[in-house]
Amino acid sequence: MGMQHDYDKILTRLTVILSRLYQAEQLKPSDLAKEFNVSERTIQRDFKDRLMNFPIYYENKHWKMQKDFKIEKNISVEDAITLDILENLSMNLGDKFHSRTSAILRKLKNRQYSPIFTKLNMEDISNEFESMISFEDAITQKYQIEVKYISRYKEEVIVINPIKIVNFEGLWYLIATDSNNILKSYYIKNITLLNKLDTKFEISKKVESILNNAISVWFTEDEPFEVILEIDNYVAKYFKSKPISNTQKILKEDEQKLTISVMATNDMEIIPIVKSWMPFIKVISPSRIHESVREEAMKFLKYNN
Repeated sequence: MGMQHDYDKILTRLTVILSRLYQAEQLKPSDLAKEFNVSERTIQRDFKDRLMNFPIYYENKHWKMQKDFKIEKNISVEDAITLDILENLSMNLGDKFHSRTSAILRKLKNRQYSPIFTKLNMEDISNEFESMISFEDAITQKYQIEVKYISRYKEEVIVINPIKIVNFEGLWYLIATDSNNILKSYYIKNITLLNKLDTKFEISKKVESILNNAISVWFTEDEPFEVILEIDNYVAKYFKSKPISNTQKILKEDEQKLTISVMATNDMEIIPIVKSWMPFIKVISPSRIHESVREEAMKFLKYNN
């Protein structure tokens, strides 16, 4: 029982010490020893062994928190709004995620009520938390993993190289290369982790740039091609303030329309965007995308007569 009690005492002491350091206090070991009724050696051990991973340093007989890690007691308006937005965004990730975020953010900010509201259409991934931690670990360490995956057609056990956890249009995917080194997206709710293997892998720089420029989960490793879109000025401001992807460029702008170009790797990266902005958008090139959208619009009209 004594050991448990000691452990609780150590934990309490470390928590108090850390929170005071974060709030920019400078702490003298001899003062802390008196305050907590322990030897100065115990306090030195707290700092040297137990708190060694925190951004703290010893100077002029005092322990201090590194400058960038201090949390001011009165945070600026900009910081408060940033934290409000973060907390609100976390609401969209499910209750478990939100309660954790709130607990962390409450330590940083002095108000309970947030004047910010955000609506992100995100799926709840609370139940996938443990898998996500394992995936993150494998991604960071570059270890292959063996997983059971349920695709549209079958359930199979596969070995993959996990590269990134991504969110496209509110759904969570694990981006990985398969045994043939082909880049694929695996829907996280359909993956069960079986094993982290001992084999390591490397990822090419090309994969990073493919992901950075991806428009949606439909991206491929194929050579990117240019898409030119003409957008009615009625909605042009939305494309200017929230570009389709990193590759978007403005080609021309006048009173009536905005002409932009964007790089895609698959027609299906573009088609849903065009559909969602009808009738204020037109595909100038490639013509095959323009034709696909026209055909689908015709079918839609036919079925909805």
